[in-house]
Amino acid sequence: MGEFDNTLGALSIGYVVASILFGIMSVQSFRYFQVFAKDPVQLKVLVAGLWILDTLQLFFIGDALYFWMVSNYANPKSLADSTWSFNMGIFTTNSIVLIVEMFFAYRVFTVSKNVWLALVIATLSLCYWGFELATLIRTFQLVKVELFFEFQWIASTGLACAAVADLLIAASLSFYLHQSRTGIKTTDSVINKLLLYAINTGLLTSVFALIDMICFLTMPSNLIHIAFNLMIGKLYTNSLLASLNVRTSLRSELQNHTSYTMSSFQAARQASAPSSKGQSTTVDVARTIDVHTDYVDFESTHTSSFKH
Repeated sequence: MGEFDNTLGALSIGYVVASILFGIMSVQSFRYFQVFAKDPVQLKVLVAGLWILDTLQLFFIGDALYFWMVSNYANPKSLADSTWSFNMGIFTTNSIVLIVEMFFAYRVFTVSKNVWLALVIATLSLCYWGFELATLIRTFQLVKVELFFEFQWIASTGLACAAVADLLIAASLSFYLHQSRTGIKTTDSVINKLLLYAINTGLLTSVFALIDMICFLTMPSNLIHIAFNLMIGKLYTNSLLASLNVRTSLRSELQNHTSYTMSSFQAARQASAPSSKGQSTTVDVARTIDVHTDYVDFESTHTSSFKH
């Protein structure tokens, strides 16, 4: 019984949690297309592509579970056989991780203007994908699951690269966003929220990658590490969509505060403005706060002009 708990049991639990995360991701995707209809086409294609990959991953792993738990219900030895759908499900997850990390690498470049930092993150992401691709090819060749663990160092190295890339993304965005503080309460509040998103999402994905790697190295004979691997892809897609959808609340916060500040300030200036020859002097105050928090950058500019 214990053997099934660590294999099919772990895989089933991972699949259920991954399905829940997929549901959250689907809701986020629907909200994105509903609210941000004017976003660039390439960004819409990215979101749609990630949703398709997430769907395919669930389909592939579901097919593998059906093979082991239904088609071979009375044949426990089938657990030693790797299926094409199981391998493709893992590879789909790897592709999702690569795409999302490349997205955040570009965001780091846009925020920091540091080409080398972005290249390091992109290189780590490509190394992760390359190691996992090599693992996939070897898995198709070996067929038997127990033979797969003879080269576990390849997959583990890939997971380590992904974890380091995530930590670099979180640290870089946190540092450069902190550097962009303006001293203005509202914009600093928005920056603080972006900092929290960057830190939380980066740490969460890196922690899961490390747990996956540790379980794989310490318990290579079971599928507990696969349970975490199934969730990783969903965490990446949810983190990307959360960073896109949060723009609604951030912009609303800025617009509400800016509108209130401008109306109060203009009324005060007009009431205290001196008059000449019975004519009142009109004071126009233009204060623009533009916080661009879309998929590529974050800018904060403040412009004030007074006409007397």
